[in-house]
Amino acid sequence: MTEDSGSFIEKMMELGIGMSMIQQMPAMINSVMPQPNEQGTAPTPPPIKEQSQTYLAVDGTQAGPFSDEELVKLVQNDLLTPETLVWKPGMSVWAPAAQVPEVNKLFFLAKMK
Repeated sequence: MTEDSGSFIEKMMELGIGMSMIQQMPAMINSVMPQPNEQGTAPTPPPIKEQSQTYLAVDGTQAGPFSDEELVKLVQNDLLTPETLVWKPGMSVWAPAAQVPEVNKLFFLAKMK
């Protein structure tokens, strides 16, 4: 056996190993990819931060829902005060904004911005 035939065999072995790895790639990729759920679609992650939904009573009329970011802007523009009646899912009655901890904290946040 000549040196060239040894090199040829080594290259064929490398090619065989490479081909084997290529054949295994789809299985490796599928093992790290999200798998479809029963409806055939990939699962979607939950939102990073669930948006708060707050309603306001403005001149006896319900307005909203508003996100926390929108409420901060309303505070900064003096349109939401501690006395403004607010309601959030889970509350049984409307209450002044100052008495709802999630909304009350926004008054402090609005001053910081």
